Amino acid sequence: MLSMMLSIASVSACPTIHTLGQLNLTEWTAKSWYIQQQQVTEYLQRNTFYCVTATYNQEGATVPGFKGPVVTVYNYANLNKVNGPNQNARNMTLCARAVNSSDYSQLAVAPCFLPNAAAGPYWVIARAPDYAWAIVSGGQPTEQFDDGCTTKQTGINDSGLWLFSRTPVAPDEQITTMKSILEAKGIARSQLLPVAHEGCVYDGAVIKK
Repeated sequence: MLSMMLSIASVSACPTIHTLGQLNLTEWTAKSWYIQQQQVTEYLQRNTFYCVTATYNQEGATVPGFKGPVVTVYNYANLNKVNGPNQNARNMTLCARAVNSSDYSQLAVAPCFLPNAAAGPYWVIARAPDYAWAIVSGGQPTEQFDDGCTTKQTGINDSGLWLFSRTPVAPDEQITTMKSILEAKGIARSQLLPVAHEGCVYDGAVIKK
């Protein structure tokens, strides 16, 4: 009972974050994203933080029982080192579903064969006006740290925080801008770790220039 009460108190002390209210899926999917910093999750351990990319396509994918927009997700990362083994060697694709018909930035992601009930939140909470960078959160923050709250680092859903850029090695000002936005929103930056991109060839990745 005590642990449950502490958990509830932790959640209530964390800020409520909001998605953008709108997202142009054509712009979002126009080019690949290069993840600059991210948190550890159960499915993205520290040894996969090399050459991490995400490419989105509007290619007519469908998911069970859902009639709204669906975007195919191609994730890529190397194991243990730059240009190491492909972490997604089986080429598993995911489906991002625009579950809020009035706010496409409030996405839910899961393997395409799973219904929306099994998908986890994947929220775009900030972006550049020209879509040069973006911040994605795996839902509402629930875990408290000295510098704010963030999502959990265990389990599949409701976890993760990512800093995106359209360039493999983002300019320092992009990272500074994104971290300033996180600070203003009360979101912890201390759990973000850098992703190595210097020297990456992205062998086997789906890349859109």
